[in-house]
Amino acid sequence: MIDRAEAEKVLESQLRLAVYAKDKDALAKVETGALFEESATLQYLNIEPGARVMREMDWVDYLIPTERDQPGYPRSFTALFRGTQDREQDRAAGLYYFVQAEAGAPWKAAAKSWATDRPAPQLKPGQHEDHVYGVAGFDIRDKPIAAPARGEAGSAVLSPTAAGDREVCGRYAEYLSFTAPDGEPGSDHFVPGKLTSDIVTAYNAEDKEKGWNGNIRSRFAFEATGVDLPVLRLADGKSLVTCTFVQTTRTDSKPGQDRRFTFGSVRLSKDWAGILLGSDNEWWTSTTVRRSVTATFEVPARGPADVVGCNCLNPPVLSAEGSPAE
Repeated sequence: MIDRAEAEKVLESQLRLAVYAKDKDALAKVETGALFEESATLQYLNIEPGARVMREMDWVDYLIPTERDQPGYPRSFTALFRGTQDREQDRAAGLYYFVQAEAGAPWKAAAKSWATDRPAPQLKPGQHEDHVYGVAGFDIRDKPIAAPARGEAGSAVLSPTAAGDREVCGRYAEYLSFTAPDGEPGSDHFVPGKLTSDIVTAYNAEDKEKGWNGNIRSRFAFEATGVDLPVLRLADGKSLVTCTFVQTTRTDSKPGQDRRFTFGSVRLSKDWAGILLGSDNEWWTSTTVRRSVTATFEVPARGPADVVGCNCLNPPVLSAEGSPAE
């Protein structure tokens, strides 16, 4: 199994190579899964490489399971990090997942997420809490998660019920798949809050926010994709599960309606889908946009799960196509 020194080299190499990758083949050497798809699209859009990865990480801790817990392949480890030098003003930790598909294969970054892992900071006058996760498009639950459980020699402890824990991915995909404004915020599977019921409410509100008056509808379809990421056991006995999804949003006029709309979302401060469509100022009769969503869940042994971090309201775009109005 990889040790801490080797994990440090993997992280440093991935950050460096991802920044300077010139094409998809170069990216594929250091990234896989959802993270690779996101980076490849941003690369196609000629977005500055630094927008894809963080050039520096402060206070990195490596959550590496023992070989006994991961006797075969694929293998994985997680880098827990902060994105600011002032830890007193940063209560959110980044979760950077790496996987190795088979013996001798390179380690690749597969996903990145965020979670609150400490209480809100006690700020002095003039200080402000750092929201590095927001720069990455994520929102986080305010309540901290418990610390990761530790095994021998400080190793990470994986959940013995990982397969069952990962079922939360499919449940969340089903929960967020609906035609707005008909999404149901309530769920037996999830604790109500800003990354569960409030997300459904936000998707439902698009019609009212854009003044469509029911003549144009958006259908949100989520599908769990990507590689299986390590499921960490937390000190309170709960499991920490990160899932990646492709969100496909189909927007068009209701049957019998001759309506047109401009592309974009009042929820998004920057949406690259307009560029992929050819112009963000055109009028459209139909669009289909695919985005990459990453969510991290706190899963108890019994009862509803909660979402602790998600980019559900500002996910990176993967592709877009549409029918322009004549």
